[in-house]
Amino acid sequence: MKNKSSLIVILLFAFVLHCGKDSNQENTSPEETEKSISADMIEAKKVSPSAPRAEGSSESSSVENQLGQVFVPIQNAAERLLEYQIQLSYETQDLIKTRKDLLSFITKYGFIESSSAVNSDSPYMSLRVRIRSEKIYDALIELDSYGVLQSEDISTVDHTEGMALQKIKSNREKIRLLRRTNANNQTSAQSKNWQAIEEAISESENGLDNSEHEIWKIKDKVKWATLSIQFTIPTQPDRIQIPIYKNAWIGILNLFLELTYYLIWMIPFLILVGILYLPLKKIYQYFRK
Repeated sequence: MKNKSSLIVILLFAFVLHCGKDSNQENTSPEETEKSISADMIEAKKVSPSAPRAEGSSESSSVENQLGQVFVPIQNAAERLLEYQIQLSYETQDLIKTRKDLLSFITKYGFIESSSAVNSDSPYMSLRVRIRSEKIYDALIELDSYGVLQSEDISTVDHTEGMALQKIKSNREKIRLLRRTNANNQTSAQSKNWQAIEEAISESENGLDNSEHEIWKIKDKVKWATLSIQFTIPTQPDRIQIPIYKNAWIGILNLFLELTYYLIWMIPFLILVGILYLPLKKIYQYFRK
């Protein structure tokens, strides 16, 4: 009996402990949920002010760089023969560094035609570059890292029609040259007019050469895009310019020295006037009487 009663007491004690744990979990769970909700609200409050700041930063960046990145045209070289002519203007903070970066840019994408740079109170740099047309997109994207885009002008010249015309001319000249050569071979030596035949064949050859040259020029223009770039620095605020006062004293001394120099030149004339003054005065008084 004692064993049974002690077993019953142990079971009741275990049941009471289990119920206490459940009640504690039920009591603490609302507090924890409230704490988690309040923490989420605090985080939401922290996040919410940052959203307009991000918008403000994007707006400020858009104000500083209103044009954004350079416009990249859509190229379809498989159907059209396009010659690209691009003019860009950038604003950079460090013109010397940008010039060094452009040297590697030019060797990477093409070659330079002309360049000029001035390092003064308002420094600027302008250059004209020929770059490969298949690398035009990579080149324009890389140029955006050198400064802030200020202006752009992208135009194309369509040489598709001109190429078709030159190919027609080239094929026609080939046919004419072949026909004249065959006619020359079929004509007897006695009836040949060598001068006329030579002139006709030379005319066909020259026409064929001109057509082939025009085809080459069109392919070269399509292969190499022309890129004109100008870099400037932001407008600097007005500065107080303090003159160099010692230059004024130097100027006064230089003026004094010049006066003494001319005075030395005038000494002989002054001596001559002094010598002739008394005789001339006596002569003047004599005739006056």
